[in-house]
Amino acid sequence: MTAEQWQKVKELFQSALERAPEERQAFLVDACKGNDRLVREVVSLLKFDARADGFIEAPATAVVPELFTPRPSKFVGSRIGPYLIIREIGQGGMGAVCLAERADEQYEQRVAIKLVKPGLDSAFIINRFLSERQILANLDHPNIANLLDGGTTEDGSPYLVMEFIDGLPIDQYCDVHRLPIKDRLKLFTTVCAAVAHAHRNLIIHRDLKPSNVLVTDQGTPKLLDFGIAKILVPDTSALPTEFTAANVRLMTPDYASPEQVRGDTITTSSDIYSLGVLLYKLLTGHHPYRVKKNLAKEIERVVCEQEPERPSTMVSRTEDASSTNGASRLTVTPVSVSSDRDTEPGKLRRLLGGDLDNIVLMAMRKEPQRRYLSVEQFSEDVRRHLEGLPVIARKDTLVYRTEKFVRRHKVGVAAAAMVLFTLIAGIVGTAWQARVARTQRVKAERRFNDVRRLANSFMFEIHDSVQNLPGSTGTRQLLVMRAIEYLNSLAQESHDDPSLQRELVAAYIRIGNVQGNPNNANLGDTTGAMQSYRQALKLAGQLAAVNPADTQARRSLGVIREKMSDVQSVTGDIAGAVESAQSAWTSFKALADSDPGNGGSQMSLAISHIKVGDVLGNPNFPNKKDHAGSLSNYRSSLAIFQSLDKSDPNNPKTRRLLALVYERLGTMHELEGNIVSARENYLESQAIRQWLAQSAPENTETTRDLAIAHEKIGNVMIAMGNLTAALESRRKSLEIFSQLAKADPGNVQARQSLAISYMHLGELFGDPEYANLGQPAEALKNYRAAMEILKALKETDPTDTKTQTTIDRINGLMQRL
Repeated sequence: MTAEQWQKVKELFQSALERAPEERQAFLVDACKGNDRLVREVVSLLKFDARADGFIEAPATAVVPELFTPRPSKFVGSRIGPYLIIREIGQGGMGAVCLAERADEQYEQRVAIKLVKPGLDSAFIINRFLSERQILANLDHPNIANLLDGGTTEDGSPYLVMEFIDGLPIDQYCDVHRLPIKDRLKLFTTVCAAVAHAHRNLIIHRDLKPSNVLVTDQGTPKLLDFGIAKILVPDTSALPTEFTAANVRLMTPDYASPEQVRGDTITTSSDIYSLGVLLYKLLTGHHPYRVKKNLAKEIERVVCEQEPERPSTMVSRTEDASSTNGASRLTVTPVSVSSDRDTEPGKLRRLLGGDLDNIVLMAMRKEPQRRYLSVEQFSEDVRRHLEGLPVIARKDTLVYRTEKFVRRHKVGVAAAAMVLFTLIAGIVGTAWQARVARTQRVKAERRFNDVRRLANSFMFEIHDSVQNLPGSTGTRQLLVMRAIEYLNSLAQESHDDPSLQRELVAAYIRIGNVQGNPNNANLGDTTGAMQSYRQALKLAGQLAAVNPADTQARRSLGVIREKMSDVQSVTGDIAGAVESAQSAWTSFKALADSDPGNGGSQMSLAISHIKVGDVLGNPNFPNKKDHAGSLSNYRSSLAIFQSLDKSDPNNPKTRRLLALVYERLGTMHELEGNIVSARENYLESQAIRQWLAQSAPENTETTRDLAIAHEKIGNVMIAMGNLTAALESRRKSLEIFSQLAKADPGNVQARQSLAISYMHLGELFGDPEYANLGQPAEALKNYRAAMEILKALKETDPTDTKTQTTIDRINGLMQRL
């Protein structure tokens, strides 16, 4: 029998088992379609299965009880390093955990030591154990069990020493202390902070469940057991082999996500799902799913297809549930669940209904992309619910937001209503005669304010909501132009309104960005961009002249000069670009020095260092050839961003700019020929950009950043002689740039990037002056694709010298083929 025939027999056997005995013969005759041998093989298996007499269904403890009789651990009484093993406190799939005490009389300390179980010291288990030890060494968080030490026993098995957590699993702790829903939610957000820390360090836990979150007597949760965690970007030089073999599914089924159950790719979204199941259990006392048969196929069907009940409905159910040790059965009732939460059934249902139902079910959505984008966003929604604020898991309607506001400010709303009633009564009684005289003035003020609100809505609310969406460049230009028209008309009516002038400054900066700033999605109109920036500079200068202490106006002057430098650079005015960038740096340096604790000022100064570095000596921009000055500015920027990231590690803007400066440093090291340092900086940049792109897949800026990261990695792969890896990176970059350009054909920046990506791919295929793949036909194909895009761009903006320089370069490359 061939392997294919045997596989068919097994499939038919499994399908027959799922049918009643009297239906099996007819099923097999129909399914085998006249293949009598196939029928005989399946019938034979069915007979053997019937003679098994229920052996498989019987508990193992009933068949061979002696194998499950607790025996003293072989480790108890032994000494590992300075520690004496006291007793075994737990076992997992790979190792045993023992309580130990320091025995070298240096000082007293109780610790938990994790060792590989005897007989399980395979290469895979040892490697995963070493992986856990390295993961814990990289994590430093008050709510993650600390790694204290590690080493190897005398027989060569690895071990790790962790702080001893004397606590209860989080669900037991909450029930024992009868924590109300509010306190359970606060405890849960602390757990989220620990998981988020792991994700920021590119670690996916993959086994989040109550027994892996212990809570101490002081109420401090501790996350532990990273034994099956996954490293998103493993450092293959530091860790021993591949830890996440595709054919090994590591999980706890009750808390595993659908993608874990199916064996699909695991991302941070899987941990978000498991946290959702954990929160479900904390709120309701029930598991979200009920599996009838503990079979892999049944588990996959339930987890991947069955929708969980809403928590507010589940708490009304009565069902049996396994006790903690699995030896007995407990009955969970609405009364017992509500009592454990210090309330009564009806009130518990009302507490869970609405926001909490939606929060939990959003975290547990079957599709990873429809869950919360990050653990921080999940935790933030829980926090907003606790504070009575609207949550993103709930449809945002006017009625909903009003209801939330009233609940948060009951006393204030009641008082305001009383005051409003009194005022209305007073106005009706005393202001009738003045009403007619004021009517025209009120109408004029109302029109002024309505037009102003409309302009600001175009410029800030609507524009900002679409600016990072594919295909939005033309729409953004229309929105900002309409805003400028409205604001200009208002400025003529109110020349002495500083706030209105500031709105105009912001509007002209934004329209300049859309018109022709090369660092934004733009329409290629560099001349129009410079005109808009100069208008903004004039207005901001007037504000600063009237009030030198106006920090907002001074900051606007710096921003405008940076934007002008961007455009001057691509239009060939290098001297002007350097002067504008350095003038902006002077403004931001003065603001940062006057308020050192202001994070926004520090960030502006760091960005300004990047801008100056670009025009001084970055080979990817028109520059002054001052490479040393460029490198110095990038290093100054890096120091500031590292400090900002340390103080606020959840800020996506800071992390995006930190990745940018790592990329800039990599470019300068690559220019110097220091490929090792270039690679290190490019990998730092790529790791951050990968995380940002996964967190916000609809954001075109972070998606474009990731494409650039792939380009940079391709550069160093070429320098290191690995042309195959370079080709893979180049193609990944080209694919992303193609998608961005296709989604927004009017975006000049996206089309320029796509053309340069085609050029780089052509060089790799066949540039004879450098290491290449020896495929001149493919090289010519990519050069022509780049030229087609660039010639169209040149017709759109003849002043764009950067595009002309690239055209000249490709002409030279084509002549060398």
